[in-house]
Amino acid sequence: VTGVQTCALPILEVEGVDEASISPMLSQKMLAEINRQIHQKSIRSMIFRVAAVLIPFVLIAGLTLYTNTRLDVFGTSGYSEIYIPKGEKTRILFQDGSQAYLNADTKIRYPIKFGLTERKIQLEGEAYFKISTNSNRPFIVQINNTKVKVTGTSFNVKAYKNDKTTSVVLDKGKITYITPLDSYNLLPGQQAIFDKETGLCSINSLEKSTEASLWVNNIIQFRDTPLPEVLKTLNRIFNVEFRLENPDAYKYTYTLTTESTSLEKIIKELEKITPVRFYIQTDNVVRVSTK
Repeated sequence: VTGVQTCALPILEVEGVDEASISPMLSQKMLAEINRQIHQKSIRSMIFRVAAVLIPFVLIAGLTLYTNTRLDVFGTSGYSEIYIPKGEKTRILFQDGSQAYLNADTKIRYPIKFGLTERKIQLEGEAYFKISTNSNRPFIVQINNTKVKVTGTSFNVKAYKNDKTTSVVLDKGKITYITPLDSYNLLPGQQAIFDKETGLCSINSLEKSTEASLWVNNIIQFRDTPLPEVLKTLNRIFNVEFRLENPDAYKYTYTLTTESTSLEKIIKELEKITPVRFYIQTDNVVRVSTK
């Protein structure tokens, strides 16, 4: 018939068997075998197609699970909060290898696992940080409405709640100190002082930036420090109460560096500098007066 194409089916050849001599029973067996092979090929083809779709999802799910065990991808791991009381200090190690030395009367809050894009903590008090380098995940120290952003460096932060200023001193590396009004890129040896009342920030160059973190090695240092600040520092270190009996004592300042960890010895050193006298009581109170 014109215009109609015919399709010839392949002939199954069986060795030693003539086409004309194939019995109906043998023909049925051969047809069943052909159908079985076609069915097997169809199942294998379907399995390959399903596997091609599922394998990428399985790999992605496994990679996500593995990553989330090391990073807080979904932000569900929770937070830890540590408070170091007056008279104590400690060191903590983060899961990325970074370290923080916490001074007395300091509170820190940090995630159990850092996030995928940043390593962020919150600080109130004083701490010295040694941050593991990771340019893809900056380390951020949140201090009230300001923050320090770093990728790998060493620096000291002093940000007590009742202090009028926040101080950030950089030892090594490079940091960005971000305030509500501006951001400042600090270089080693520089100090940023943020005034909480005015919102202004000043940058100073220090002769010895490491002096800001001498407390880590149990060294106490005062440089032309007014007596109220001296007493505030000693209160945090030794957890004692100072009671001022003569306001005239507040006019004196102190310059002193000492490795002593004894309050009695430090008081004796202070008494050599000015006529202010300290009287230690048995109830953890120190009276402050003048000669």
